[in-house]
Amino acid sequence: MDVDTQNMEDNDDSGGKRRYEEHEAAKVRMVPGSQREEYDKARDKQAFHKDQVLVAKQKSHKLTLENQQLLAQLEEAERTKAEHIAFLNSMNEELARKSQAIAELQQHEGQMEAQFLGDQEKLQALYDQCNTIVPQLLESQKLLMQRNEEVERLNRLLVQKTDETIQMRAYSYLQSKKTPQRTPPPRRGMRASLDPVRNSGTRTIEIPLDPILVTQAPSGKSKPKSKAKLAATPAFADLLGTDVATSSGLIGKLEQLLVGDEVTVDVKKATPKKRNKPKSPASKALVNHINSALRRSTYNKFGVEQAADFHIYNPAEQAKVAACEDGLADPADDLFQWDFSPGYTKCRWNDLMIAKVVDAVLEADGEDGEIAEGGVERDFLEALMREKLGRFRGAWKGFQPRFNERLGRLETMREARDRGTQAAEQHQLACRSTTSKHRKFEDHVQTIIATIEIKTGEGNTGDIATWRRLLEMVQHLGQQGMSSEEEDEVQVDDAKVLIYKVKVCIWREPRVVEYLRFVDAQTGLFKKHQRGPTPTSRIRSGAPGTSEAPCGLPKSLYNGEWLKKASSAYLKELKVSKEVFGLFVAATDRMAL
Repeated sequence: MDVDTQNMEDNDDSGGKRRYEEHEAAKVRMVPGSQREEYDKARDKQAFHKDQVLVAKQKSHKLTLENQQLLAQLEEAERTKAEHIAFLNSMNEELARKSQAIAELQQHEGQMEAQFLGDQEKLQALYDQCNTIVPQLLESQKLLMQRNEEVERLNRLLVQKTDETIQMRAYSYLQSKKTPQRTPPPRRGMRASLDPVRNSGTRTIEIPLDPILVTQAPSGKSKPKSKAKLAATPAFADLLGTDVATSSGLIGKLEQLLVGDEVTVDVKKATPKKRNKPKSPASKALVNHINSALRRSTYNKFGVEQAADFHIYNPAEQAKVAACEDGLADPADDLFQWDFSPGYTKCRWNDLMIAKVVDAVLEADGEDGEIAEGGVERDFLEALMREKLGRFRGAWKGFQPRFNERLGRLETMREARDRGTQAAEQHQLACRSTTSKHRKFEDHVQTIIATIEIKTGEGNTGDIATWRRLLEMVQHLGQQGMSSEEEDEVQVDDAKVLIYKVKVCIWREPRVVEYLRFVDAQTGLFKKHQRGPTPTSRIRSGAPGTSEAPCGLPKSLYNGEWLKKASSAYLKELKVSKEVFGLFVAATDRMAL
């Protein structure tokens, strides 16, 4: 059994103390009176000293605790001091490194400044040298231009003297061959840059490809229709009043009638014409002249510079229009203001305005002018003005406030103006894209036709079938099958140069681009020595185009991967032709010769 010795000692001490106190009390009671008072004083004094000793012990204990706390705080302060000293040492080292780096940078800056001053002196010397050379170059350029003009004049004279000889030689060569597939002799009237006669001495490209021969159609499918082997020239197309593609198709049908047993000619149903439609002049140039005269007169009378300016136009007041409609008051002779209300097409006010514009055009043309000599009827002029009035009102209406379903209110004038501006910009971009595609398509067709005629005239028929297949491919693709382009500017030295970035037709067979490179290269050879502005550079950016794929093309002209990703509904709308159209293979036999 364990015994708490300390507690026992405490108990013994406390018990002994009680016995001692009891004994002392008994002794006190036995002390006589005078000694008892002294004894009480001594006892009180002893008790007081005991209290003082107890208080001193308590203070000593308290001071001991405070001393321990102060020692702990002193140790913490010394440790913090050591950390601060270490931090200051590291900061001093970092400051030394930074000072050294600043000194090195200052030294490097001095070297760079010296180098900059040296380079500036060199540039100034080069600038002075350029100022000395430029006048000499300008003088040399002036002399060179004079010589080029003289050479050009002599070349034109030479071409004029040899045109008939070359044309008759080519025609006699074609007549001697009498091959049905040969194209007719070159005709006059084509653009100079792609005229076979003018380019008779130009090097033609030899394409290392042969067309794939299609012997039979797939089972269960009809034999594809044969394409025209003879191509029409632009002069022949102008004579018929159609484009080159339509004329070439007509020649192909005539060829099939002559050499085949039967042929199917698809004749589209003509759109019914209005009975009261005025007769159009036979000459397209005269129509262009009339349109130009009407535009000038309209813009002059109505105070605008172009049709798009009518978007900020103030139409005639409806009160005056109503009075004119009732025959109460006609507009003043010097007043030119359109009525753009919903009934503008049958408005008497606009009829009077159109009549005044036509009168001004006829007066400016005079009795001996092109319009009078062409026998153009007044009704035709007024009909053209009504068409232009529709375009003017369209430009104005595009900037009028409309009800915004998303906001649930009518647009403000600012919102309508922003929407109209955005729509006009999109329309302008679409028109540029369409014009670019049309020009590219016409250039491709004219280049291929001119190349075929030149090769046929020179007897270089090794790749003539390849060029004919290229013509068929381009005519299949049509205007819509050409690549889209967007304008951009690049910085060349100190000037900005305009370029065209050609986009990728994601729907088109990728090999078509490689085939068309031969056509582009041949076009470049034709236009290399022609006068006029330098062609704008075209760079294939690789960005995908957004134009819709044309419908009804042979499957070989579509991108196979693109067709796989298309939905069945879109493929049904695309109407891929069942015609088998072969592209090209490497001409290993011909190129090996």
